[in-house]
Amino acid sequence: MPKVLFNIGFTLPTPPSNLHGQKRADYVARRKFYDLTADYNYFTYALNDKKTVKNKDAEDYFTRSGSNEGLFDTKGALSKEQVAEIKEKIANTESIIWHGFISFEEELAPAFDTQENAVKFLNQTFNAFIDRTHLKRDNICLYASLHDDTDHRHIHFSFFEKEPKRRDKNGVLGYTKRGTVDSEAIDNYLVSANMHVDDHGAEYFTARDEAMARLKETRKEIKDGKKQDMQLNLEINRLIAELPKEGRLQYNAKNMEALRPQIDHVAELLIASDAKASQAHAEMLKQLARVEKSVEALVKDNKLAYVNDKRMSKEQIAEVMQGKSGIDLKYVDLKNIDYFARLKDDYKARVGNVVLGLCKGIKQGDIRDIKRRGKVNEKSLKIEARRKRMHRANVVGKVQRMLATMSQGERANYLKTVQQIEREQEFEKMQKVS
Repeated sequence: MPKVLFNIGFTLPTPPSNLHGQKRADYVARRKFYDLTADYNYFTYALNDKKTVKNKDAEDYFTRSGSNEGLFDTKGALSKEQVAEIKEKIANTESIIWHGFISFEEELAPAFDTQENAVKFLNQTFNAFIDRTHLKRDNICLYASLHDDTDHRHIHFSFFEKEPKRRDKNGVLGYTKRGTVDSEAIDNYLVSANMHVDDHGAEYFTARDEAMARLKETRKEIKDGKKQDMQLNLEINRLIAELPKEGRLQYNAKNMEALRPQIDHVAELLIASDAKASQAHAEMLKQLARVEKSVEALVKDNKLAYVNDKRMSKEQIAEVMQGKSGIDLKYVDLKNIDYFARLKDDYKARVGNVVLGLCKGIKQGDIRDIKRRGKVNEKSLKIEARRKRMHRANVVGKVQRMLATMSQGERANYLKTVQQIEREQEFEKMQKVS
């Protein structure tokens, strides 16, 4: 029986050309069900979960006649005005309508005891899922509801494109023509969904946030001169000298691509410069490895499953979750999973931005130092800042060339000596202040 079950299907605005007779009529009825123009429609199904002949309105259907907490999206509960706007748009749209659900094993019921928890889950997982498809998240109108009156809590969702933003081979603007979602997107979504309901997943994100918090403290200590590390300082100054004069100073920016290996090297030195930062970093890696191993075990045991384009009642969902149904399930393929590689890249980018933030802080500090000395002319400030950058680059270049000619032992002794001198100078400054 699956731990997490996912379902997604789609309905085209017009029936496929190969459908005729009753099959075509059935498809038209299906579209009316999902575009909410039928008396018994998707809102009624998702909110009431019972086949009524006619509902007061679509909202009554989706909210189970007011017996659940209603509709929501990734930001929170939808107001009556927002629901009315969705109903008007979807009834007239020429977009494909996607629809489905995600269900969880009984042990995870406490994680979805309120709509607020379901909103948080959707916010943390569904945007990334849309990004993995051929769709654009900023052009998607999504609505969902939580069915929490069963042992196996499940979230029903539906979405469509707000506007036609794709051009065909003739340059004509229209909606996307492809409704199928790649198995890679589904597989990675199931892994992501599991991460956000699994205790180990929470432990990883906590460890990551703690590692970043400690690293930012270390950055501040370096910037304020409270922590001295000669090799780190040399590499930071070398990086500052090579930063582009224009463009975004962000790790994933296009203009930073060639400098990323250098940024990563400075990041390693920054982490290693502080015992607490090193410890927090190691704990983050440990938790990530733990989660990876846990997911591999779930995949091996077929605990992450999905069903293609099949509308299911809560009874059918319960049967599948209990392993009693004969419905054909599909399972996650580890070959499709790059979720953890993306987590690692995200962490690397976060750390890289801490390094770049340190570089920017040092550069801004150069100008503040000049201002404190009374040089208020803007042109002279720029000239002095440029002179300091050139001086720093020359010093770094000389030291780097000198270190390159030394043996490993000589280099270590040299750096140790310089660091000792720096500590003595810092001590003398403190003595003068006191």
